[in-house]
Amino acid sequence: MIKPKIFLSKCFSYPVRYNGGIVHDEFIEKLKKFVDYELICPEMEIGLGMPRPKIIIKMINNEKQLFQPETGRNLTKRMREFTDEFIKKITAVDGFILKNKSPSCGLASANFYKNKKITGRTDGFFAGGIKNKFPDLPLEHESRLNNPELREHFLIRIFSLADFRGLKKESKPDALVQFHTKYKYLLMTYNQKDLNELGKIVADSRTGKKERIEKYKIIFYHSFNKKPSRVRHSNTILYIFGYLSKNLNQNEKKHFLKLTEKYKNGDIELNVILKMLKKFAYRFENNYLLNQRYINPFPEELL
Repeated sequence: MIKPKIFLSKCFSYPVRYNGGIVHDEFIEKLKKFVDYELICPEMEIGLGMPRPKIIIKMINNEKQLFQPETGRNLTKRMREFTDEFIKKITAVDGFILKNKSPSCGLASANFYKNKKITGRTDGFFAGGIKNKFPDLPLEHESRLNNPELREHFLIRIFSLADFRGLKKESKPDALVQFHTKYKYLLMTYNQKDLNELGKIVADSRTGKKERIEKYKIIFYHSFNKKPSRVRHSNTILYIFGYLSKNLNQNEKKHFLKLTEKYKNGDIELNVILKMLKKFAYRFENNYLLNQRYINPFPEELL
């Protein structure tokens, strides 16, 4: 698999928090081995140093402002200018994991103050800039990735987008057809309408390859924005199972359908079902299914 390119908050690797601390996260440490990553600490980049007095977000005249109460400094302009310049330099990226609750990197989790009281939560200044510029890229904080389904959704997205970047470098005439074929069941699960639209782009022989890939990219990136429900996953599983069931005995069929119902009801995780589908595909030498990203969306070690 092509390694995704992602940005991580620098405090997941170095002691750059305001208090000189480092954030230890087991999943992120494991993920580092499977991605190409760059580290970023906006607060250090604008020259605040470490350790440093805390910064906070204030709501003044319905506008967010970034302050350092201990020094009285207004850092709004400096942080916005840094964020804009940083974004301009990004040439390839598949996702971001930023620090939860940070006034620079938090995602809907940074406290904002009004009259010295916490009155709500908002995006940090840097995180907000990233979200506005890259609305179709996965952007998460480490706390949400403790949820198995959100973590799986994030991994599917970054590895799928990395795979698409690899497609753009392919010179084979049928590269787009092959790419679309292996994403059929994953796209069916995420967005059936987009799957149909992407199929039309692939079949449009009147449009040049480069233009088709650019059209495909817009819809493909958007397709993965919303995490699919267990019901949608179950529908895809049963669709695939229909092609395999003729080779199974009655006990195997009953067992698989029972597990699928358990998954649908939230009693087991998706990887239990995917492992069984993969086992059947190997057993019956079904290369079409083995090539599907639905059952191989990211390295198994990250499950």
